[in-house]
Amino acid sequence: MSALRTLVLLGLIGMAVTSFATDEPPADGAETAVPAIDATPWRILAYRSDAEADLVSIEPREVPPRLAFADDRVSGNVGCNSFSGGYTLEGDRLTIDPRMAITMMACEESLMAVEQAITAHLAAVAGYRQAGQSLKLLDADGVVLILLEALAETPLAGVTWRLDTYNNGKQALVSTVKGTEITLALTAEGTLSGSDGCNRYMSGYTLDEGRLMIGPIATTRMACRGPESVAEQAAAYTAALGLVRGYRIEGEQLWLTTEDGATAAHFRVVTEPAKATEGR
Repeated sequence: MSALRTLVLLGLIGMAVTSFATDEPPADGAETAVPAIDATPWRILAYRSDAEADLVSIEPREVPPRLAFADDRVSGNVGCNSFSGGYTLEGDRLTIDPRMAITMMACEESLMAVEQAITAHLAAVAGYRQAGQSLKLLDADGVVLILLEALAETPLAGVTWRLDTYNNGKQALVSTVKGTEITLALTAEGTLSGSDGCNRYMSGYTLDEGRLMIGPIATTRMACRGPESVAEQAAAYTAALGLVRGYRIEGEQLWLTTEDGATAAHFRVVTEPAKATEGR
C-alpha cells in the first residue's frame, strides 16, 4: 500500500507541475508580444459616457482616433482637435495632468462631444490595465474610462502609396487629375520610385530621426498623353517632393510634410501592388 500511495502521490505532483507549466508563456515566443504603453500608438475604441452607462464604441473613421504616450507627454486626436499634456507612469499607476493644451477648431457637434468626454476622462485616469494588444485606462476606483488597442502602423518603406492630394505650388492642396494615378514606393535601401502620371521617376532619400529628404529626382522622358494639365500635374508633384522634410503615418495614410509642417503630398496605401503606368 505504501508503494501504491507513493506512485499516486507522484502522479498527482506530475499533473500539478504540468498544469502549472501550461500557464507559462510558450517558450517559442508564439504568444503575442505585449507592447509597452509608451512604445506604440493606441487606437481609441470606446469610452464611458457617464458613471452609470456601459462603454460607448467610437465609430470607425478614415483616420483612427488615437492616443500616444512618449517623452512624458500624452497626445491624441479623435478627429477634430489635437490635444496633449504631461503624464507620469509608475508601475501600474498612471496619472495625466488635467492642464491640457488643445487646438480650437470648430467641428461637428457629435465629434466635439466625444472629444470633450475623452479629454475629461484623461484628467481622471489613475491607473491602467493591459492585456496583450488591449489597454484600459482606469479611474481611482478601477472603473474603465477609455478602452484602446495597439494601432498597427503601415511602414513607410516596402509598400506602394497612391497620391490623394498634393501642393500645387500655389498654396493649395489639389486632387489628382481624373483618370491619372501617381504612386510612390520607398525601399529600405534609401531609394524610391513611382509614376508621376506621365513618366516613371526615381530618386534617393535620407531619413534621420523623422526628418525625410528626397532628391534629386530623375524621370523618363515620355510625352504625356491627355490634356496639358497632366504634364503640369507631374511637374507640380515633382516640385512638391523636393519640398519634403518630414512625414507622418496614420493607419494607412501618409503625409509628406514641408519644413514648417505643411502638407506637401498626401497618400493612401495600395492594398494590391500598383501597376503604375509610364504614360497615359
